[in-house]
Amino acid sequence: MTVSRCASLFVLLLVLPSTASAQRERFFSTLPALYRSLAGTYGDEGPEIAAQVERLAEALTAWNRDFSAAERSLRAKLTGADGPAALDVHVDLLLLYAERGRLRDAIREVDEALRIDPKSTGRLRYKALLHLATGSADEAAEAFRATWLLEPQDPQNAYWLVARRSARTTDEEIERALATLRTVEGDVLRGVRRGLTPPIPIVSAINDDVGRAMPFSPAAYARPFGLLLSGEFDEGVAALKAAVAADPLVADPALRLEPTSRGIAALRKGAVGEAIEFLKTAASLAPDSSETHRVLGTAYSVNGDMAEAQQHLRRALMLNPRDERASLTLARTLDEMDNAQEAAAVLRTSIAELPEAGAERWLHSTLSPRLQRSDETDAELIAVADRLVMLAGKGEMYGRVADLAKSHLEYERAISLLEQRVVLTPNNSFAHSALGHAYVEDGREAAGYAELVMALLLDPDDAETLAALGRVHLAAGQYGAAIDALQKAVATQPSDGEVLRALGDALIQGGRTTEGRARIEEGAHAQAGAVEEQRRRRTFGALGSQATLSMQQGEYAQAIDLLRRVIALDPDNAGHHLRLSEALVGAKRLEEAETTLRTAISLGGGPEAHRRLFEVLAARGRTEQSATERQVYRDQRLQELRSRPGAVR
Repeated sequence: MTVSRCASLFVLLLVLPSTASAQRERFFSTLPALYRSLAGTYGDEGPEIAAQVERLAEALTAWNRDFSAAERSLRAKLTGADGPAALDVHVDLLLLYAERGRLRDAIREVDEALRIDPKSTGRLRYKALLHLATGSADEAAEAFRATWLLEPQDPQNAYWLVARRSARTTDEEIERALATLRTVEGDVLRGVRRGLTPPIPIVSAINDDVGRAMPFSPAAYARPFGLLLSGEFDEGVAALKAAVAADPLVADPALRLEPTSRGIAALRKGAVGEAIEFLKTAASLAPDSSETHRVLGTAYSVNGDMAEAQQHLRRALMLNPRDERASLTLARTLDEMDNAQEAAAVLRTSIAELPEAGAERWLHSTLSPRLQRSDETDAELIAVADRLVMLAGKGEMYGRVADLAKSHLEYERAISLLEQRVVLTPNNSFAHSALGHAYVEDGREAAGYAELVMALLLDPDDAETLAALGRVHLAAGQYGAAIDALQKAVATQPSDGEVLRALGDALIQGGRTTEGRARIEEGAHAQAGAVEEQRRRRTFGALGSQATLSMQQGEYAQAIDLLRRVIALDPDNAGHHLRLSEALVGAKRLEEAETTLRTAISLGGGPEAHRRLFEVLAARGRTEQSATERQVYRDQRLQELRSRPGAVR
């Protein structure tokens, strides 16, 4: 397996079997850099993007040539071959087609290999995974069952038999598989077995499991990337070239004006004031260029001149309503200024123009709860989640959207998304654990248990999985197994009141009454603390909402009082101090605002705290100190700009 790294963004794992060509690796290794360039942060990335796409096309041409030659050579070897020789050729063809994304051709070749060697459980299971990846759930289930029939004691085979039950699977077979999983669980809890060996094969070209990162495709590139990720490489590259040709980074002639080039160069080297002057000249020479206004707006934002930044970013959107880069920059700028309402309005307008804009949809979903009107936004995101195009991280997105679906009582949709997450990230313990929880809550105990055991195999120390297994056993009256799982969960997470109480119940039911009562008492104390923490959070949440309303109505004294009460309950939150500073500025209590902002900075308030502080210092006539704070703000924003990957987290 070859690993292509993009250190500041995400890791793409390329599934390269032995027949993989260097051209294929070269093809896929271009994608992370291309994605990073598409953010278009500075505005001069157009030539770089065009060159990267040309490199991609050249790699594809070479890959097409090598693939065709390898296919012809292997097909020629089949002439007159039989037995082991033919088997080797069919396996090589299987791998060749799988790496190319031609999964149905790969299935045909694995069938030929199985015709020669029908008892190869590894190939049979791989066939099942290929069917699963192509959406052929029934065929996958039948292949998983056939694999289990050959090796019923293998834990992966037992898991798949239960998790993907076929129409022909009997209740007796399910019970036998569950018995295997119970044995495996016991071995893991005793330390006899640790980890899943070997891991579940990944049949897609790119490993989707990239942690918390969610690199959404820019809306204008959604179709090309969708084609590439589905294995339609020639069509994808052609669509990519068309998208690049239409991209304002390439198509806007104003970006090639000398003042624009010099302004962008100055911004790249951190000479922000110089950059602004050049870009102002460029904007006057090309007033109808959305890109010039966008980059100028970015420069003003880096300099802390937020009114001017908003003016030019809005101008860019007026000139080009489909400018996703401008709308994202404007929305983020407004959000940083604690103006979630306007940020959401900008995003709603842009999403109407660009339904494929996954990054905008996600940012909008994070803003909506603060506006206390998340229902409509969540419902739309839940509905379109599986249509959004991402380079990787789609499983992570499915997991988060499934949580939204559950909060809206859309349990079947949540389960569907979690099932898709497991297909995309089969070696992710959190994916299996979340699906296991959902199945159990839905009354599908056998499938839920199988998912939880797989999660345990992937991460034997995860407290949530251990606790869930313990509860499953407790509900089934299997008190010994419940005690084993819950004791390990408590050892991992000793302050969880609910787990302590569940352990106490299991101990009592298992005849260990004194020990059980002691655990229940511990759990009661822990739960009381958790309830108090929830009450505290609800209280400062309500106070914060009241403070927002007071500030909107210009009642700053009341907002200040409310926010001080919030801070008393949650003193280490920099955001609360930032909001208090805003109310203090509104009340013209600048000295107190300065003190509050310095506290926010000490708590990690980020660039926005420095921006507000330099404005307060300027208003107080402390010019030199204001200039110093502005430079700190500028330096931090420049660092953010240089490291901005475009991924959503």
